[in-house]
Amino acid sequence: MSSDIAIGIVETRGLVALSAGIEAMIKTADVRCVAVERVTSGYLAVAVRGTLAAVRQAVSAGEAAIRAHGELRSSQVYPKPHPTTAALLDAPEPARIREVIAGLRGEPDGAR
Repeated sequence: MSSDIAIGIVETRGLVALSAGIEAMIKTADVRCVAVERVTSGYLAVAVRGTLAAVRQAVSAGEAAIRAHGELRSSQVYPKPHPTTAALLDAPEPARIREVIAGLRGEPDGAR
C-alpha cells in the first residue's frame, strides 16, 4: 500500500444523512467508497479510501452534507493505515467496518 493512501470513516444517524454524505464525498474528491455498514440501531458508517488529500477533502464535504441532512456522530481520517488494518476493509465479513474501527482504537475482536 502506498504511503500516501488514507482511509476516512464517517458515522451518522439515518440513511438520508448517510446517502447525502456519500454523495458529497464521492463528488468532491477522487475517493473510492470501500464500505457502508450498519454500526448499531440507526447508526451507519461509510469508509472511503484514496490519497490523504482526497480523503481529507471528501470527509470534510461528507461532514458538511451530513450536518445539513441529519446528525454527524463522528468522523476520522487515518493517514498511512497499517496494511493489516487497511486489509480489513477488503474482508467479505459484514462486520468489517466495526473491525476496522475497533482495530484503529486498539480494541480486541471488534468490541465497541
